[in-house]
Amino acid sequence: MSAIYVPIIVALIGGPVMWFLHRFDKRNTAQHGQNMEVLNRVENKMDRVDGKVDRLDVKVDRLDGRVTSLERPTRSKSKAV
Repeated sequence: MSAIYVPIIVALIGGPVMWFLHRFDKRNTAQHGQNMEVLNRVENKMDRVDGKVDRLDVKVDRLDGRVTSLERPTRSKSKAV
């Protein structure tokens, strides 16, 4: 049998099989779409939370800059004997 016939036979058998599987596919695509909407809303909320955290980090950095060296805790340099 010539090598040219192998792909033709695979196509003749595989084509109807793939059509049959696609035709009777029972996946719930409507529910999948709803899940994507929920994921998009969660992503938007997470973006807003990230922005709020970034603003708080800036405020903490500004407040940390105001702290004087007297208010900062110091390490004890004495060694325990």
